Amino acid sequence: MARDINNKIERLKDLAINRCRDRIERVKCKAKELLNGERPKGQNEGKNDYTQPYGVTSVLKKRHEL
Repeated sequence: MARDINNKIERLKDLAINRCRDRIERVKCKAKELLNGERPKGQNEGKNDYTQPYGVTSVLKKRHEL
């Protein structure tokens, strides 16, 4: 019984880690798109158009059009 519990815990841990890796990969792709200047669909062009973001704050401002 203890082995079953340990196996279940290990599987849950592996699943959680894999989900985190997937999320990190998706965020990495989105960040690359933002840094390359591609705008997500639905955002207005031209408002607060930064030529080059320098950090996280700049990327977030550009993304949210602040």
